Amino acid sequence: MRCGAVESSRHREPKSRGPWGWTVNVKTFQRHDLVALADHLQQHREELLRAWHHAVETDPQITTVSTLARSQFIDHVPRILDAFDEQLRAHGIEDAAVTEHVREGAAEHGIHRWLHGYHYRETMREWGHLQLCLSTRVEEFALSRPDLDSRAMSLGRQLLTRLFFECMVESAAGHVHLAETEAASRLRDLEQVLADVRALETERAELWHEAAHDLRGNVSAVQLAATALARSVQPATRPAAAKIVERTARSMTVLLDDLVALARLEAGREQRQISAFDATATVREVCRSFEPLAAERGLFLKWAAPALLPVDGDPVKVGRIVQNLLLNALKYTERGGVHITLSAHRVGSVPSWTLRVEDTGVGIDDRASPAIAKLLRAATREAHVVVVEQTGEADSKITPLPTASPQPHVTVSARGEGVGLTIVKRLCELLDATIELDTAHGRGTTFLITFPRQYPPAI
Repeated sequence: MRCGAVESSRHREPKSRGPWGWTVNVKTFQRHDLVALADHLQQHREELLRAWHHAVETDPQITTVSTLARSQFIDHVPRILDAFDEQLRAHGIEDAAVTEHVREGAAEHGIHRWLHGYHYRETMREWGHLQLCLSTRVEEFALSRPDLDSRAMSLGRQLLTRLFFECMVESAAGHVHLAETEAASRLRDLEQVLADVRALETERAELWHEAAHDLRGNVSAVQLAATALARSVQPATRPAAAKIVERTARSMTVLLDDLVALARLEAGREQRQISAFDATATVREVCRSFEPLAAERGLFLKWAAPALLPVDGDPVKVGRIVQNLLLNALKYTERGGVHITLSAHRVGSVPSWTLRVEDTGVGIDDRASPAIAKLLRAATREAHVVVVEQTGEADSKITPLPTASPQPHVTVSARGEGVGLTIVKRLCELLDATIELDTAHGRGTTFLITFPRQYPPAI
């Protein structure tokens, strides 16, 4: 019995590990049958690919194929067919390199289809059509060769099934991975947009809170003055009370006008009207209209500009920017005054001109007006980046005018500048201008606004 067992083992047919770990008997069929099948498929590959293309084109559930050229459609498939050819010629013996080649090609094919807008079902149906076309060629070969060993053809069919099993799994995995990556990217974008909207709403709420505070104060002043007028029995006190009412009502009108203007800007209802104008003349006209206010407060109002500064832009909106900056500067300056400078220059290769407004006032206190201060400081950083990108040089610091004298006693509230300065920021965005701010509480404020001298033609 022991000898018989030994003799039996001598005649046992050799075995080898097949693809994906299953066992094949490499001597139980004529090896040249699989090689002949590989030759047949190689010879008819072009016909196979044409049949596959036609099957996909006529599939009503695959609509994206019409967007691909034939070379794009074929994509990585020849590499996969080459790997199948190698497996047939190796008689089904497992080759890790060949298997990995199939997986990589299938994954890249899935990515390629995703990038061209395929739904994953369309990609899977494509693989199904390719398998059917390849199976048809295999059966044609089997029918043309009745002498084939059935076990050889059985192994060939198993190899084919395993091939498309791997292709579909890897292709779907590549497709789904990119879809998940895109979805994650969209989620991050949406989260960022939501955060930006919340920040904007917070800034807007703070701004409206400041405006409401100012309106409430003005209304209270009007009420008190009106009560004094009603109760006063001495005519001598009435002019002073009437003056308070008039001044407060005028302040309320200005604030309401600013709120309406800001609402129009934020609603996108303001459009720039570009035309040629003299920036010097526009700024000079605004400055002269503020000379009485500066004189009333005992402040200087000086300006320096070229005799003529021809530019393209929106003169009305430029005038509004100058007006708001001047009003803010004069309102919060007790000693010294305001200096305005105009100049023409280039930022890199871009012809530009600048408006510089300096005051010796109390400065913008971040604690009193956090929303607008944050907004303007962010705009300053953006302007510095623009300068560096266009010139390749570090941004220069703004040097404000020195204060006329220390002002430790100044108690003027910083409330009220929020609406006007927000309008300035929005108008600068509308005019493609950059705005820079240099300020500190108690040592004055400097605004530097850079406008382009030409604008692209309206489309």
